[in-house]
Amino acid sequence: MERINYSVIIRTTGKAGEKYQKLLGSIDRLIPKPEEIIVVLPENYPLPSERLGWETFYFAPKGMVSQRLLGIQKCHTQYAFICDDDLTFCEDFVAKLYKPLQLGLGAISVGPLYSLLPPKGANALACTVMASSVPTIFHKRDRYISVLRSSGYSYNRQLAPDTYYETQSAPWACFFADTEKLKYIKLEDEVWLDANGYAALDDQTMFFKAWLKGIKTIVVPDAHYEHLDAKTSTQKCNSSVLYTSQYNRLVFWHRFIYRQKTIKALSIICYAYRTMCEAIYSLLNLVRRRLSLDDCRIMLQGWRNGLAYIHSAEYAALPEITEEET
Repeated sequence: MERINYSVIIRTTGKAGEKYQKLLGSIDRLIPKPEEIIVVLPENYPLPSERLGWETFYFAPKGMVSQRLLGIQKCHTQYAFICDDDLTFCEDFVAKLYKPLQLGLGAISVGPLYSLLPPKGANALACTVMASSVPTIFHKRDRYISVLRSSGYSYNRQLAPDTYYETQSAPWACFFADTEKLKYIKLEDEVWLDANGYAALDDQTMFFKAWLKGIKTIVVPDAHYEHLDAKTSTQKCNSSVLYTSQYNRLVFWHRFIYRQKTIKALSIICYAYRTMCEAIYSLLNLVRRRLSLDDCRIMLQGWRNGLAYIHSAEYAALPEITEEET
């Protein structure tokens, strides 16, 4: 087996327990072995009791972006395999992800995770009507996921196992990347994602920003993994999830779609359509008692505060997104 100069970077709170132990077992079986295992925990959190014995531990402010960012900054190998703390995969998983980078097809690679796509049926139909997640039509042969002007995405479930696909977004559960190109994305400019306790759209932000900067992400259809879904980041924080989903979506749309696209009126129409549909859907859930009045107020406040942020001096100071560094 060819040697690959890579490190594993794990973002965790140290509370995934048995699921984290299964991840460590998968890492221990990888062929070829990583040069280093970097584990990043939130500040003042205890080290996990589950260990392989040769990990290096670091601490960062708690957050999906902040913790991953520190892991990337501490990585000195040519490649980085970045993952959550609740995954399992086969021993050749990294070797499969490495192949398209070795061929020069892109700088980031991922395996598909169909389980996170809307389940077929009424749910998928509702997501399509709301323009949040839509079965792809126009890019079916060459894309996995395309980001829409509504800030949602279109997706392709029918990936041929012997073909590589480009993608504009992917789950952040795990990915393999050229370390230097990963640093060029400059995730440090997107720590606003962590500002409200839950990093909604963190995955779409990184992959789509990479796309805008000319850094391609390649999907490897036969690189399968299982997401055990510990959900340690969303337990007991429903208010944060509701609030941040609205806040971050507005900021993402303005920074990565409205600012980047021509025909800005079309981007406004698409975003306004999705927002109107989500408002109607929330009212229906209020009537059906799946949401409370307080939930609706929290969501509205998230949207209002997101609007205030994109008009703030802090937001205006964020660097423009260009391809010049790549």
